Amino acid sequence: MKATLDRISRESAKKDAQIKRQNEQITELMKRLEKKSFESSNKDLDEEDSDKEYDDERKVRKDRSLGLMFVLVDSKLNCKYS
Repeated sequence: MKATLDRISRESAKKDAQIKRQNEQITELMKRLEKKSFESSNKDLDEEDSDKEYDDERKVRKDRSLGLMFVLVDSKLNCKYS
């Protein structure tokens, strides 16, 4: 009877230790998942910012090109009528 109680006690301690390790693993995995989710969220925001910056830069270049074309056309017209 005592041997059975000792065996059950050891098995219980092993299972408790196993459960504790599994809980620690779950906690670690949850932290990683939260971190990845946070990084992914920030990456999406950074990409949106990057896309906006690219669009803004492209618009500025287009505006400069149109301005330069206007100056060239205007200067040609002024030369012809001078």
